[in-house]
Amino acid sequence: MPHYITAHEADEILEKWACESLPVCFAVGRGNLAWHAHWVGNIHYAPEGRWVLTVDHTTNVVCTHEFDEIILTEDEDLLGMRFRHPKGAADSDLEVNLFIAKAGGLDGESIPLLQKLIQ
Repeated sequence: MPHYITAHEADEILEKWACESLPVCFAVGRGNLAWHAHWVGNIHYAPEGRWVLTVDHTTNVVCTHEFDEIILTEDEDLLGMRFRHPKGAADSDLEVNLFIAKAGGLDGESIPLLQKLIQ
């Protein structure tokens, strides 16, 4: 069941994911219409509340405190955070979604599991 969490709560969850070196799916989208890209790799803490995921030649960063809305979603397979409404951006439908497979094993070939991201 989805529920809203604070930036501090999001940081605590991400800290656990980073400490356990669990692969995270980092997906960037525009509203509910389409997923533009996703990457799978380990997430790391950077100064000033930033979380970084680097895969191949792509680096993605999310700052938990830069979003007005953070939604935590969980089912039997996935735990995810949806970052919406970036602060200071009027009418932006940009969103960042971070997901982790509870049983591990999430990688770039996890197509059936990743399909759940867009449902």
